[in-house]
This record gives sequence, structure tokens and C-alpha cells, in this order.
Amino acid sequence: MMNNITYISELLFSYTLIVLLMAKINKVRPGIMLYQKLQPGNVKLLNCLHAAAALLMFLPVCVIHPLPVSLLIFPDRISLGQALAFITVVFAMGFFPWTKFKNDHQQEMAGVKLHLSSVIFYVSLRIITLIIYEFFFRGLMLVLFSASLGVEWSIVINILLYTVIHLQKEKKEIIGCIPFGLLLCVFTIWWQSVWPAIIFHLQLATINEWPPLQQSLSPQEQTAL
Repeated sequence: MMNNITYISELLFSYTLIVLLMAKINKVRPGIMLYQKLQPGNVKLLNCLHAAAALLMFLPVCVIHPLPVSLLIFPDRISLGQALAFITVVFAMGFFPWTKFKNDHQQEMAGVKLHLSSVIFYVSLRIITLIIYEFFFRGLMLVLFSASLGVEWSIVINILLYTVIHLQKEKKEIIGCIPFGLLLCVFTIWWQSVWPAIIFHLQLATINEWPPLQQSLSPQEQTAL
């Protein structure tokens, strides 16, 4: 029990540092957390933020024993209900009318150009960070808080912390963290794996971040991709 409290404290310490880092960067470059505003300077700063956040989230992995590594394994057996629920969520997210970028930020990105190498590096680092991010939130935090407070309170705290870390975003996204955070927690517990959460999060990031990245490339580079 004592070890569990110590591990939770270490997770919350890393979490607090990440929140403070995000607040500091947003103060220096207001609006940078709105991933539709991916100007060259913002991309470089976001790369630094993602790398630092990934490192801070990875540090507790070095001291927490035993690690819930089984959550990193994709289930070898999936029930029909699990499969149908997963496919339904993927299709619902894919066909939801995500028009925020086109309507609100298209003019802001006009004339902004990024090199293909910058986009590839940004995307690669973003994928790595999101995988670590989901193991940190839906893996370590969910498991350790569940062991101390029970599953229900663990989910409530997880959603709260997940929402707070998005306070630098738009109001709609902050509110959306509540149902989305619940969805990720439920699937992680149901599947006993963080991979559904990782896939959903990567899908959402692609929907929101790919349009400005694609628009910033030259027509030739867009064709190459």
C-alpha cells in the first residue's frame, strides 16, 4: 500500500511538471496548444514540448514495480461485442463533422509552409508521445489509483486530470475531454489493454492536426504523401 502511494505521488509530480510546462509555453506563445496553428515556429516549440512531456511521463516507468506491461499487449482474443464497439467508435469519430479547422483556421494557415522533413519529424514524435501519454494516463494512473481507491473513483480522477491538462485548449475541446476520457478509460478496462485508447487518440489527433500539416506542404509534397 505504501509503495502504491509513493508511485501515485511520483505520477502526480510528473503530471504537475507537464501542466506547468504547458502553461509556461502557452504564456510565451499564446494559442500554441491549438494544433491548427502549426506555423514553423510553433512546430519547433511543440516538438520540444512533446519530447519533454514524453520524458517526464516515462520517468515513473523507471521506478514503478511491477509495471502493468500486460496493458501494452494487444488482446489475442476479442469478443464480438468488443469488436463491434471498437469499430463503432472508429467510424463515429471518422464520420463526425470535424469542420473546425476548415471553418476557423484556414485563413490563419494561408501562406504558411513547412518542409516535408519537419512534418515527418513532428508526426513521428507526436505518435511516440501519444503512446507514452496513454500508457501514463490509462495505464499507470488508472491501475494505481484503482488499487488504492477503486475503479469508479480512479476513472473520475483520471478524467479530471485529463481535463485539467487540456485547459490551454479551446472550450469545446476541454468539455469534450470528459466523454472522451471516459471512453478511453472504459475501453482500457474492458479490453485490459491501452491499445484501443492509443488508436482512438491517434485517430483524433490525425483528424485535428493533419489538415493544417497537409495544407502547409507544397502540392508536390502533398502528392508524395
